[in-house]
Amino acid sequence: MKTTKQTKHIKRTLNYLFLCLVALVALAPILWMISASLKSPNEILRYPPTIIPEDIKWENYQAVFELQPFTQQFINSVVIMALVAVLTILMSVPAGYALARVKPVASGAIFLVLLSAMFIPPEATIIPLFQYAAKLGWVDTHYPLVVFTAVLVTAPIATFVMRQAFLTLPAEFEEAATIDGSSRLRTMLQIYFPLARPSLASVVVLSCWYSWNQFLEPLIYLRSPEKLTVPVALTHYEDPLAGPLWGAQMAATTLSIIPVLLVFFFAQRHVVSGLTAGGLKS
Repeated sequence: MKTTKQTKHIKRTLNYLFLCLVALVALAPILWMISASLKSPNEILRYPPTIIPEDIKWENYQAVFELQPFTQQFINSVVIMALVAVLTILMSVPAGYALARVKPVASGAIFLVLLSAMFIPPEATIIPLFQYAAKLGWVDTHYPLVVFTAVLVTAPIATFVMRQAFLTLPAEFEEAATIDGSSRLRTMLQIYFPLARPSLASVVVLSCWYSWNQFLEPLIYLRSPEKLTVPVALTHYEDPLAGPLWGAQMAATTLSIIPVLLVFFFAQRHVVSGLTAGGLKS
């Protein structure tokens, strides 16, 4: 009996050590980024590298806002991220509920088209979308980054997640609501929507993460520095003669991860259960 307990204790200890090692490997780039944001250019390029800065350079963070309109660019990314998340929810929740519960004509074909849209890379559609945006007068505006991203990228993925979530919920809830005289809209909003909050949290995190990290689309559609988003703005911290300003660039990159971390922090309790909900029932 004691041998069995000791074996379990050893296994558990080894598992924790392995997980700590994996976590360290995953966190190493982030720790290096934060450390580099407080170093001078010479110390950043020094070999062997130093973990703790010898001379902390807080002016790197000051340079972030002096070299570019980073505050406005940061606000641009936050607003776009929020609008994409809201638009994604408004489209994916009714669509996922309809495919799971209403099941319209040719719902299987619609679902296959939806799945196929998830595998189309953005690079394959960027040229026709740019031409379409030019005709609408959307070049150098944030409309393409919100509308095209939500409709063509995040909404199909979110609809798949929400459909799988609604399929796992008991059909008896809908039957009881129908007997009580509830409409489909009321049933969806008051009964199924609260029960699907884990999947909804996953949708929010995925849409925010994708929107915040977009690089190709802002690079193509935007022209004015004050309208740029953070990922594109990070590439502009450079001296025409000396090359990249590594200190300011690392400082700006450190600031850029805060919004997504906050979104994940508040939604983390539901993310895993939301992503795995579709595997409970097909």
